[in-house]
Amino acid sequence: MKKMFFVAIATFGFTFSSNAQNVDFGATAGYHNLIVRASADGISASDGASGFYFGLFADFSISDKFHIQPELQYASVSQDGGTGNEIIVPVMAKYYPAANFYLQAGPNFDLIIDDSEGVNDFGFGLAGGLGYDFTEKFFASARYSFGLSERLQEDIGFDVSTKFNFLQIGVGYKF
Repeated sequence: MKKMFFVAIATFGFTFSSNAQNVDFGATAGYHNLIVRASADGISASDGASGFYFGLFADFSISDKFHIQPELQYASVSQDGGTGNEIIVPVMAKYYPAANFYLQAGPNFDLIIDDSEGVNDFGFGLAGGLGYDFTEKFFASARYSFGLSERLQEDIGFDVSTKFNFLQIGVGYKF
């Protein structure tokens, strides 16, 4: 499953690189918040852990108003002495309704790289957010990813749903 995931991402990136008019590469980093949301029988609860993320991206300019930006990120969170580490692959479609301001949306894949018993290591979600290009090289963005995949592996005796959501606020630099 993990190999198929990385082959699909590589194929997706190659397809866009062959059709893009302009490609910029860069790095991004910032605040990362993991929110674990559990719900059962109409009752829900959530808990969060904060940390950081950093990564690399490619910004494919399809037109003046539309870009595709796949990223490869490392994220780490900690809470009460425990830590969690993930590889996150967001693929954002960016739309510029005004100069320098953009809206973004797209799929968000994540892979837990720590030993985690009872939890599905691979997850999928949909992310949305916004950003602002301060210069041609420097930007800031914020996004929220809603987890769509079930993260609990084991049946605990009653119907419970557990999802991972992410909040990221960061800055980036295009090389």
